[in-house]
Amino acid sequence: MRITNQLQFANFDRDYKRDSKLLNKYTAQISSGHKIQNSYDDSSVYIDSSRLEYEKTSLSQVKTSSQSAQTFADNSDTILNEFNSSLTQFKTKLIQAANGSHDNTSLNAIANDLDAIKTNLMDLANSSINGKFLFSGTAFSVKPIDSNGNYKGNNKSITATTGAESTLAYNIDGKSLFLGSDGDYKKILSTNIKLYSDDTQTPIKSSDTVKTLFEHNGDSSGSTGTQTDSYFYIQGKNSDGSSFKKKININVNDTVDTLLDNIKNSFNPPESVSVTLNDFGQIEITDKNNGSKLMDFSMIGAIDKDGGSDADVSDIDDLTTGTNINIISFVESGYVNSPDAGSEAVSFDRNYFSVDGNKLTSNVSQIDKKTNEFATAKTKLVDASGLSSLDGVTLDLKLNQIDGTTQNSVQIDLKSSGSGGSTFTIGGNTYNIYDADGNVVDADKMTYQQLNDVVAMIVSNNIPATTNSKSDYDTAIGNSRGSVDVSLDYRGRMQIVDKQNASTQIKFSMYDSSSNNFGSTTGNALSFMSNNAIDVDKPSVDFFKDLDDMITAVREGKLSSDGTYGDKRNLGIENSIRRIDHVRDHVSKLHTKIGSLSNALNSAYQRSDMLELQVTTLQSQIADTDIGEVLAKYNQINVGFQALLSTIAKTNSISLLNYL
Repeated sequence: MRITNQLQFANFDRDYKRDSKLLNKYTAQISSGHKIQNSYDDSSVYIDSSRLEYEKTSLSQVKTSSQSAQTFADNSDTILNEFNSSLTQFKTKLIQAANGSHDNTSLNAIANDLDAIKTNLMDLANSSINGKFLFSGTAFSVKPIDSNGNYKGNNKSITATTGAESTLAYNIDGKSLFLGSDGDYKKILSTNIKLYSDDTQTPIKSSDTVKTLFEHNGDSSGSTGTQTDSYFYIQGKNSDGSSFKKKININVNDTVDTLLDNIKNSFNPPESVSVTLNDFGQIEITDKNNGSKLMDFSMIGAIDKDGGSDADVSDIDDLTTGTNINIISFVESGYVNSPDAGSEAVSFDRNYFSVDGNKLTSNVSQIDKKTNEFATAKTKLVDASGLSSLDGVTLDLKLNQIDGTTQNSVQIDLKSSGSGGSTFTIGGNTYNIYDADGNVVDADKMTYQQLNDVVAMIVSNNIPATTNSKSDYDTAIGNSRGSVDVSLDYRGRMQIVDKQNASTQIKFSMYDSSSNNFGSTTGNALSFMSNNAIDVDKPSVDFFKDLDDMITAVREGKLSSDGTYGDKRNLGIENSIRRIDHVRDHVSKLHTKIGSLSNALNSAYQRSDMLELQVTTLQSQIADTDIGEVLAKYNQINVGFQALLSTIAKTNSISLLNYL
């Protein structure tokens, strides 16, 4: 076959371009270390390499996020460890104060020490790192605890990315820490009047007789004579939030233990509570159900010393009008009774709200029975009431309005839609209560916000211009908000704030109109201000307020709760020691939690670091050049290429003479 110059040139050109391309490819691979330089060089390598690069970047972000979060968590862990140490010192001081040999000066010194520990705890609570407060939730710039011990942050968790579509919280929010709940704790109530069995103030025992109880307590002047009947009037709430009333008739020759059994049997079911006497002759009731905040209790005792029937009444107000009746008050709080309440012993929940400057506050927390959490503005009244329905319930209000005007004939009538809906009456006029859609509110759909609006209108004297106009109703609400603010606080207690005066003239009382009616066993629907048993312990924690109560107990020298002087509802030193154990345990649980979160974050970091190395190795296998292999190929192609160039040079140098 004849090889023409054109064919030879074409072969040279083809071989030259092929070898040049390969040499360029191998040179680029050797210099860059990568198999491909552009996506079109090898799409499969490019796709796999890009995917692995994305995974490597994600893992790097996880490492950074986990490491930063772990630093935050470790700092929180350190602070909570100091919390535990300070609380241990606090308990030691309480135990020291419980020694009855201290005089007032010594007790004040211990109280000052406790105050210093509390101040240190507040400083720890306000710890920050890198400009971020540790215990403010996601409100990093908000100082969590103010000078009064109130929490100002939120209850949100801060999360770190720990994997694909995986996050992990790494903070303890202050609401959980300072205002949290413990489902493994029980509510314990106690009366605060010490009961005696003789005139030397020997605490009453369960084996003593009821006769002895009446002879040395209450109006102890005169004996019970030949009277054999005594009566006890009990109001309260069961562990599930249902309310009850019960009148108990006990022979005076029966023992106090019989009274305790009757108290227990007043609850439903009786097995849900235990009822005992403490060492100070006070009645303690323990809810056997863990975590419930709902139990409540109040009781008075009465006996007719003349041997008549004046102590056997259906309305306990009648006890104050009977003659020669000995009334035993088991709880005293020092509240100011509303005008129709009579004595403190029988007032139960007919008391004015406590006043502090321009703020009025109730003492009964409204608690949602469904969630066991403190009520908010959105909570329905029926869900926090002692009844299954509020249809037909009437709330009586006794008050002085913002300008000092007395209003003692005000009612809120809760009715179903079928009965016309809920209304309120003031000055002889009745006004509809509307919802946001313009409907008259059904009793069982009415919320605390709607109740707050009604109270605000009444207290501020901004009453709707007409009784049945939604527009006038809304206008009155808007006007009232310029004068007062009515809301539920963080513990579900109603608050009324006078916006116009630093020292308010407002007085306010609101209660179930059937409050003192013992002609029925149906309990009260709603209570806001109650002379009820005090909380010795409860599932919820109010960290700094709890510490304040303990400090007050030491400063006032109260070994136990005592309603006869000082802060009458204070729990006392002995109960403070029990309470501080709960507070310490609460902090320890969260301390353990943040420790486990820190360990989890460290594991996430270590896992991400290992996976990043594996992904990098795999990516290298897919995308990186084997330098030895490529260099060998380069040399092989280069030898042939040099030979090709030599051949081309020689061929191009052939003359016509050589050809001939």
